[in-house]
Amino acid sequence: MNLNERTIVRKNLFFSLPDVLVSGIVNPKLSKLKVSKLFSFLKPLEEQGLISLYLIVGQDEKTAVKKINEFGIDKFFRKENMFFVTPGYIKEKEEIDRERHLANLDKDAGFVDEFFKQRVLMDLVAEGKITREDSALICHDIWFDGFYCMRFSGVDFFIVNESISERNNPLPEKITGLNYVKLNDSDFKKILADKFPRSDLRFLETYIFNKLKLELFEGTKIDSLVKKSVIGEKPN
Repeated sequence: MNLNERTIVRKNLFFSLPDVLVSGIVNPKLSKLKVSKLFSFLKPLEEQGLISLYLIVGQDEKTAVKKINEFGIDKFFRKENMFFVTPGYIKEKEEIDRERHLANLDKDAGFVDEFFKQRVLMDLVAEGKITREDSALICHDIWFDGFYCMRFSGVDFFIVNESISERNNPLPEKITGLNYVKLNDSDFKKILADKFPRSDLRFLETYIFNKLKLELFEGTKIDSLVKKSVIGEKPN
């Protein structure tokens, strides 16, 4: 497949950090070599002005840079294309969300704000710097990334095959209708040329809302009835 200005549709690639470019909770053995080979393919395209590569990290720069430097990720992205949580972002949150964010940081200095990716994408779309059609998020979580993209930014997403998760817990089975990719130039050529089929988000939506129903009514008087409606269990 010949990639050029005419054939490249997805000109803006946004990458998550943990479990996509560096090892994380879901994939503690993510291959540095695969990531390096992938960017040896992508970086020349960016240098030719054909694409732009972005990194979105739901942590402050001081915290995130340790992992970034450890894996040598910084050399893959231009400084202006790396987005980190800032005090201003936290301050702009609704009071309850801001208090929750700060409480999570108190518990764990490495806390990751999963919604931050959506904030960045929505802002860039609103500012006219990208469009939903020419952009893609490379990610790993069907809930924090997939469902959030569907619900908020509307940007297409591609799940890294080696790190599939649901709320950062490994997901043993793939959700039908989503696009899963390997970290290789073959799959990324298809992303750039928009050759993957359109995601069918109905299955993801059903999965998410069934999970929410189970969790909402767990331990209540109608718990057994909800389980029956969702997973076919017989009520007590």
